[in-house]
Amino acid sequence: MKSIFYFLSVLLSFALSSFAFAKAPATAKIAFTSNRDGNFEIYTMNPDGSDQINLTQHRAADQSPVWSRTGEQILFVSDRHGTKDLYLMDADGTNARKVFANLVGRQHPTWSPDGKQLAYHRFDKLAIYVALSNGEGEEKLVSGLWPAWSPNGSEIAFVADKSFALIADGVLQVEAPKIQIINPQTKAEEVLLPGKDLMFNPAWSPNADKIAFSWIDLDAIPAIGKDIADNEAVYVVNRDGSELKQIADAEGGATSHPIWAPQGDELVYEKQIREAVHLFKIALDGETPEKLTDRGDNVSADWFDPAFALPVSPQPQLLTTVWGKIKTGN
Repeated sequence: MKSIFYFLSVLLSFALSSFAFAKAPATAKIAFTSNRDGNFEIYTMNPDGSDQINLTQHRAADQSPVWSRTGEQILFVSDRHGTKDLYLMDADGTNARKVFANLVGRQHPTWSPDGKQLAYHRFDKLAIYVALSNGEGEEKLVSGLWPAWSPNGSEIAFVADKSFALIADGVLQVEAPKIQIINPQTKAEEVLLPGKDLMFNPAWSPNADKIAFSWIDLDAIPAIGKDIADNEAVYVVNRDGSELKQIADAEGGATSHPIWAPQGDELVYEKQIREAVHLFKIALDGETPEKLTDRGDNVSADWFDPAFALPVSPQPQLLTTVWGKIKTGN
């Protein structure tokens, strides 16, 4: 009998200690991807660029980290089992595990605000899918790429192009990508800025009232001596399409992939500087950008601050088909 109690106490102690590791950072942190040591790994740093720490230290390519709403977990993309797909790990880089049993090439994940669901794109289908955060209930939502779930849960912004196509060696061919918004419950769609193409990387503001994105404005490109891709710049626009404003220009290198500070007053974005890509931070009022990284390529940032973290609970606007099935048992 004593041996049984001992075994149970050891098992309970192990379970409690494992659970204790899944803690959110005590201070604000930016997670990002870097290849500074010759392999793509996931790092964290303070919002001023200090204290850069490698979390993954794995021989696979680990990329695209996204904080859970509570900051206790990081969702990321890895090819640890041969195919790029979604993985979860605790905030300190431990306890990494697959989200899906079948690996098919899922990328660019985004969490629902209640933490119950994930949206992501599948390159094999050139479409956006939604599933529960445990990998169950996967279903196609819409054709497109690069989804971003709004903080209020009611909409998903994404990049749509009727001419998306995969050509040799997995290269994506696009003609007129534009940002669209879909209601995951009703499936109703709309274009964010009708008449404007070459728009990428939508990111919602914390209050869901603005969207940051990168855009190649063809009207701003000199007729001679400038590559189109070099003119990608970061913009912000109101959710209703009004007050379009450039935040970071393409002077000295293209800028892209904006993400918001949790307080909504700053953006972090990527900038191409000669042969490398670095992360910069800029205030929305147009102050001088602050360079945060200095070695290797540094991309795919995501910012978490415990001061702005909210408790996770189901919300009525998240009653998509997948969530509805789980709630009703159908």
